Amino acid sequence: MRTATALLGGLSLILAGLLGPATPAAAAPGSTSAATTARVSADSVSTDSVRASWSKSFASLEKQLPGTAGVSVVGVGHAGSVTVGSWRSGVAWSTSKVPVSVAALRRSPSASTKRLVKRAITVSDNAAAEKLWSRLGRPKTAAARTQKVIRDAGDKHTKVQSKRVRAGFTAFGQTRWTTTNQARFGAGLACRAEAKPVLRLMGQITTSQRWGLGHVRGARFKGGWGPVGKGYLVRQLGVVILPDGRTYSVSIAVWSPKGFSRAARDLTRVANWLEKRIGQVPARAC
Repeated sequence: MRTATALLGGLSLILAGLLGPATPAAAAPGSTSAATTARVSADSVSTDSVRASWSKSFASLEKQLPGTAGVSVVGVGHAGSVTVGSWRSGVAWSTSKVPVSVAALRRSPSASTKRLVKRAITVSDNAAAEKLWSRLGRPKTAAARTQKVIRDAGDKHTKVQSKRVRAGFTAFGQTRWTTTNQARFGAGLACRAEAKPVLRLMGQITTSQRWGLGHVRGARFKGGWGPVGKGYLVRQLGVVILPDGRTYSVSIAVWSPKGFSRAARDLTRVANWLEKRIGQVPARAC
């Protein structure tokens, strides 16, 4: 018996040598590996340091504006976000046409849908966007389908408005969207195949709406604007691709008591400020 046991033990050692080390057990669903934890921690440290260096500079810029402003940036493939400025949340206005368009194409990528999406994105045609919205079903269903696009792209908090809460304005345009959540949505959308047609159109915005990120090289964007309180809110959702391929989602906003034209000019100042710094945020290519 001892001889047989010894022989079996020797055979096991030989097989182990031939087969190599055992494969580690797979992590349980929902668990976080040490490598992932380290990467997320590194992202947090990196974005925290960027935020700290940006805050003072942006505060100085904001003091030169008659109103308030805000910026959020999320790099593709990284967990952290950088948000600076005193303006953090408000109605989406026509930036909401991005998820509405993706939802409409997801439901029916017909030629007529594509024509409506082109008008909704490139010239911000409200009538075209309303038709896309109606094709998504009744208001609650349309809101749910649009919200599904937002959730799938990584924004787990924004709730799409289904009711027309302001006369003369779209329901979805009154969705409250923070710059941080919008930037997170954009980062998730940037590499999704279904978003490519919309992202392509975001690079073909009509000349009269090419303020803000329209002055930034490698930017694809959609603007939104409208009256808020005793002033005007102008904001943009954009994807910026650097020459080396690193990809960022950007959400910027300016509220001005001096009306649309001044808010749009100030948004361009904010975009120019951001262009000089965006590469400091960790990101990868799609």
